[in-house]
Amino acid sequence: MHFLTSSLLFSILLLLSPSAVSGFGSMGPISASFGLNSFFCAIDASGKQDVVCWAKNISSISSPSSSSNSAYFSSIPAMAALCGGDGFLCSILANTSQPFCWASNGSGTDLVPSVFKSTAYSHIAAGKSHVCAIRGSYYSDHDWGTVDCWEIVSSGNNSLKSVQSSVFYDENVSNHVFENVVSGEGFSCGGVREGGVVCWGPESGSVGVFNVTDSFKVLASGRGSLCGILEVSGEVRCWGKNDSIPIPPAGIRFVSLSAGANHFCGIREDNHGAECWGSYNFSSVPKISGFVAIASSDFTTCGIRENDLVLDCWFANASSRPDYDPPLELFSPGLCSPGPCRVGEFAFNASILNEPDLTSLCVMKDLRYVLLVVQIVLQDSSCLVHVPKMLIGCARLALFARIVLVGKFVGSNHIQRSIGISFLN
Repeated sequence: MHFLTSSLLFSILLLLSPSAVSGFGSMGPISASFGLNSFFCAIDASGKQDVVCWAKNISSISSPSSSSNSAYFSSIPAMAALCGGDGFLCSILANTSQPFCWASNGSGTDLVPSVFKSTAYSHIAAGKSHVCAIRGSYYSDHDWGTVDCWEIVSSGNNSLKSVQSSVFYDENVSNHVFENVVSGEGFSCGGVREGGVVCWGPESGSVGVFNVTDSFKVLASGRGSLCGILEVSGEVRCWGKNDSIPIPPAGIRFVSLSAGANHFCGIREDNHGAECWGSYNFSSVPKISGFVAIASSDFTTCGIRENDLVLDCWFANASSRPDYDPPLELFSPGLCSPGPCRVGEFAFNASILNEPDLTSLCVMKDLRYVLLVVQIVLQDSSCLVHVPKMLIGCARLALFARIVLVGKFVGSNHIQRSIGISFLN
C-alpha cells in the first residue's frame, strides 16, 4: 500500500466520520492489548481487511528478529472489527461474523471456547481476562442481541487458554437485549434496547453504574472505570472506583472514546481533534491532524489520521517517547456497513486510493462506506473534477446538498458528520 498524502486523498478523507472506538473492551478498526504482552493491531485499507500488528520497541510480533515493526499474520483471517484485552486481542471475522481471539505470547489463536466458535456476533468486547459478545450478525441491518461471555485465563508457561465459565453469567442480564457492550477488569457493561446501561460481573458493583436510564451512543471501559457519550448531548459521562474516576471535559461533544490504564481520550465532534483526560500530560496530544479512529494501551494512544489514513501515536507522559512505533501503512478509517445504497446514497469510491486492483475497502463487496447526499454548498469549482470520483452512480448532485458519511460504528448504528463540498452547479 502506497503512502499517499495528495490533496485529492485529503479532500476525500474529510468525508469520513470518526469511528467510535476503541478502548479496553471497545471494538473498532484499531485496538490494543494491555499488560506486559501488549501490542496494537489495525485493519489495513487494502480491501482485504488484513490485520497488521506491532509491538513495543519496534519489534514485530510474528517475527521478533525482523527489522520491520509490522507484520501480516498468516494465521489470522480477514477481520471486521478488533478489540483488545490483557495480552490478547479478539475480533469478528469479516466473512462469517464469528469470534476469533489470539495472543502474541505463543498461545495461538484458539482462545474461543468451542461452544461459541460457530456463533455469529455483532459486537465483541475483551476485558482483562474475559470476553463478552452480542449475538447476531455483524452485517445485519439491526445489531441487537443477547450476550455470551467466556474467560481467558493463564494455562501456565506464560500462555493463555479460553474456558466456558459462569462467572460472568447473570440471569437478569440474560433477559436483556443489547446494542453495544464493553468490558473491563472483572466487569462488562452494555447499552440495552429499552435505554440505559446495565453492568454485570464480580467487580461490576465497584464501577457504580446503577439505575442509569440515559442512552449512550458510545461506551468505553478502562480497567476499573467506564465512560460513555450521551446520545442527545454528545457530552461524556464517567463512572468508576473512587481512585479511577476520570473527570471528562465539560461542554465538548465527542464522537469516539478510547480508554487507557488511567486515562481516556476522545475524538471531538467539531474538529476531530483528540482530547484526553485523567492521568495524562496534555501537551503530548497531537494538534496537527484530526482522527477517524483511536485506541489506547495502558499508556500509549494511537490514532488513524483523517488527512492520510496513517497512524500517529503519543505517550501519556510527554517527556517520554511512545513505546510503540507504528508501521507506515494506510489503515481502515472505520467499519464496513451492510445493505445496498438507498435513494440519495452513494458508495465511497475506493479507487480514489489509487490502487489499481482496489474496488472496495470491504472483503464482502456488497458492503461499503455510504455517502448520503443532503446539501451542497455552492462556492467555486475547486472540487469540480474530484467530487464525482467520490461517488458511484452519481451523475449530478442537487443544489445545496451536503455530503455526510453514514457508517456502522461502535455504539451507534449510524453516526453522521456534515461537511461542505464546494463546486459549481
